[in-house]
Amino acid sequence: MSAFKRIADVVHKSVVTGIFGGFLYVTLSVGVQVIEGKQVTKGEQIQAGFIQMMKDRASEEYSKYYKTDHREWYDKDVSVRYRI
Repeated sequence: MSAFKRIADVVHKSVVTGIFGGFLYVTLSVGVQVIEGKQVTKGEQIQAGFIQMMKDRASEEYSKYYKTDHREWYDKDVSVRYRI
């Protein structure tokens, strides 16, 4: 019976050590990403600016969606479709 107990003890310690090691690895990985996030490079600033520009354009288009005096999109469609 003591052989099974010893095997179970070794397996238990291995599992607990593995889970704890995984937790430490994930914690270290997230910590490194947080530190790198504070050190923004020039390329990342350009990419962030582009994404913000796209968000601004989208919000502008959504704000004009229900306006009836905003018809240039409709006029372009009709002129192409019916050759006016």
